[in-house]
Amino acid sequence: MASDTISSFKRASLCSLMILGSSLVLTGCGEDSAAPQAEQSTMKTLNTQVIYLDRSMLPPGSVLKVQLADVSKMDAKADVISEQEIELNGAPPYNVALEYDESKIADRHRYGVSARIENQGKLLYISTTHNNPFAEDVTGDVYKVTVTKVSAKKPDVTLTNTYWKAVTISGEAITVENKEPFVQFKDDGSTNGYLGCNNFSGSYEVNEQSLTFKPLASTKKMCVVQMDIEAAMSAALAATAQYSINGEQLTLLDDSNEPLATFAATYMN
Repeated sequence: MASDTISSFKRASLCSLMILGSSLVLTGCGEDSAAPQAEQSTMKTLNTQVIYLDRSMLPPGSVLKVQLADVSKMDAKADVISEQEIELNGAPPYNVALEYDESKIADRHRYGVSARIENQGKLLYISTTHNNPFAEDVTGDVYKVTVTKVSAKKPDVTLTNTYWKAVTISGEAITVENKEPFVQFKDDGSTNGYLGCNNFSGSYEVNEQSLTFKPLASTKKMCVVQMDIEAAMSAALAATAQYSINGEQLTLLDDSNEPLATFAATYMN
């Protein structure tokens, strides 16, 4: 009788182990089938070709800097998405592959590719037109950018008593639909100008290369056009901490030495 009981216990234990083993195998299979799939990469390549049209030979050590940036906001610094710097040998064209994350490209934003050639910190060539590689009319596998030779340096004009016409804000060229924004500085520390819709006046302080505007007063008109330019111009003046003049170009910079806006000296006949 005892022997039959022990045998029955052994058979029951063996069956339990077999069931448990089967359960473990099935569970393992279930985990394998539920393993997460690898996400697809969103990285893309923008093949860019940079050229210039004259026959100049570049001095040894020249470098090309190409940048893809979000330039949607005129009153904010451009958001750099990708950039490359290469040392140049030989004549153009120069091919540069810009790697970028496609998930960062928004349908309603504006993008631009800029290029510049420098040698020992001196600017030799620069792109001067807006280049949007994602525009609807862009075709082909290679996006082409033309850079223009920088003209010979002219004598620096003075900050004061010059009519400074606004050219760019946050790296974006200003499109004038009404009257051009400008700023003027007087020797007595007063300043005045036009923001895009309203006139402004006030005072400024300058010490060597530092420049700050005191709170400025402006008229209160509402305009149908150029209000975005006015907002960007106002923000640039408020953030100005430094300035530089190169020939006939004035650049306003923030406290990190980043450019806010550029102006061209204009002479009235």
